[in-house]
Amino acid sequence: MLCIGHRGAMGYEPENTLRSIRKAIELGADWVEIDVYLVNDQLLVIHDDTLDRTTNGTGDLEDYSFEEIRVLDAGKGERIPTLQEVLDLTKRQVGLNIELKSVGAANAVVTLLAKLSKGHREKVLISSFMMDALKELVKLDSTLKIGVLASGNEQRSLKYAAELNAISIHFSREQVSRMCVDDAHLAGLLVYVYTVNEYTDLQRMRDLGVDGVYSNFPDRVRHYQ
Repeated sequence: MLCIGHRGAMGYEPENTLRSIRKAIELGADWVEIDVYLVNDQLLVIHDDTLDRTTNGTGDLEDYSFEEIRVLDAGKGERIPTLQEVLDLTKRQVGLNIELKSVGAANAVVTLLAKLSKGHREKVLISSFMMDALKELVKLDSTLKIGVLASGNEQRSLKYAAELNAISIHFSREQVSRMCVDDAHLAGLLVYVYTVNEYTDLQRMRDLGVDGVYSNFPDRVRHYQ
């Protein structure tokens, strides 16, 4: 069962920061998941489209310049990193799951990933709830690894995954069931589940036969591998 650090190791460190990613690597994560927005032509690693929850800033991301965003404190003195910085950090260490949070980010992500070595690109998975963003990605570069974040309708999500030639489908802890896992595996998809932090839930995921879990506490997952 693959161990995927959720926004790094956000149970221990400020989410989506380089510090959090380093912690996930230290704790033995196989992959790290981050969230990416395109803001003023820059790919920034942040979950929300506002600054209030995760930084000492306030208001909408789009109302700030890149320079203004970069001086904000994202927790423990950390800055909001760029996707390039995260790629540099994770290279040759762990796989990286990029969750796209804005449709317009697709072109910029493809351009950035095109500069990576083949070996590095193979350790990158791009996922999203936004099918338009994933369709644009596949249109621009059909060699990228795609993961579909399932909506409430399992069969519709499986259909999208087939259309996109995705390698994985991602269910919430509450949504996933034996039927979900079996249907996905029958379709040739890997099944990843978010966000799994408690030992009872980790045991259930292993019993269901899921292929990987996202956790705020990567070290807990290691006990079930």
